[in-house]
Amino acid sequence: MNAEQEIRREFDEWFRDAAARDLDAMMTKIADNAVSYEHEIPLAYTGVEAIREVCANGLAAAKGAFRWDVPDLEVVVRDDIAVTWGLNRMVAREPGREPVETWSRGTRVFQRTGDGWKMIHQHVSFPYDPETGQAKLTA
Repeated sequence: MNAEQEIRREFDEWFRDAAARDLDAMMTKIADNAVSYEHEIPLAYTGVEAIREVCANGLAAAKGAFRWDVPDLEVVVRDDIAVTWGLNRMVAREPGREPVETWSRGTRVFQRTGDGWKMIHQHVSFPYDPETGQAKLTA
């Protein structure tokens, strides 16, 4: 398996673990000193525990079934660094309600370690409508 396939496998596992709401498994992909620029404040979450907290809050907010994927995932690998980007699709299905689908942008940087690939940086964001100043969450 080449490095790009390894990164894609990491994402597939991440998607599966998120759908299962397995926060411990999700965090195995994150380096201890990772920095994540998330959708909400503060501007940066530093360290795996801070990222764990924001992920736990996101999972708690999604009632019912939840799915996350990056349909157009791009991966570039050079030596022990991989950069990925694509549009994040989140779908929440609350009982008795129509599914809610949101989209955002995501760029992630991974480093190969003795324990495999670990995310060392993430930047997720919503585009905004300059006329209204509101975030645009749909495709």
